[in-house]
Parts: sequence; C-alpha cells; structure tokens
Amino acid sequence: MTKEVLPVAIGDVTYTDMLGGRVTFTQTKTSTVRMTGQFNEGFDDPDALVRIHVGSQPPPDHLDMTINPPGTSAFEYDYEDVTISDFTDVLIRIIADNEVIAVSDPTVPVE
Repeated sequence: MTKEVLPVAIGDVTYTDMLGGRVTFTQTKTSTVRMTGQFNEGFDDPDALVRIHVGSQPPPDHLDMTINPPGTSAFEYDYEDVTISDFTDVLIRIIADNEVIAVSDPTVPVE
C-alpha cells in the first residue's frame, strides 16, 4: 500500500505523546523538519546512550539530550531532505543502551 503524499507547508506539525512527554515534528523549511521533545519518565541511567528511531528515518547522529532520571532535558534535531509527510502516521522507538524502552502510537498531524 502506497502512503498518500499530501501537500506540505512551512509550519505543518505532527506529534505523539510518550514517556510522559511529547515529540513534535515541524516543517521549518521546504525540505527540513525539526524534531523537538522531552521525556518525563522511563529513564534510570543518566549515562545511557539514547537513540530515537522515527519511522524509516535513520536515527539522529547526535542529540542534545541529557538524561535526568526519571526523564530527559528538552532536545531538538533537524532532519534534512524530508517533509512532514515522512513523519506523519509513523512510530517512534526509543532505545537506551541497546534496549527498546518505548514504542509510540502513530504520530498525528495537528489540524
């Protein structure tokens, strides 16, 4: 089944709530989507290596996230050569030290 590609505009947003926080994706430029978020639960080890997998996108090569058990600091990352459609109706997996600690519900657009 082919995913329907909808027209996108600067400012389009999709999000999901997980781990007591929210992850939001915003179309900031024609081919750039910014991920922002913060988690308030689910993290025990302040030194854990955290990876965020969003749909079929490669995980960010760096995150400005700090773990402050039981949650994290706010973080952001810019994905290039993508549109908000690439982040709509996808799952997010959070991995800490090679263990999946959470899988989100599908992201939903803000209407």
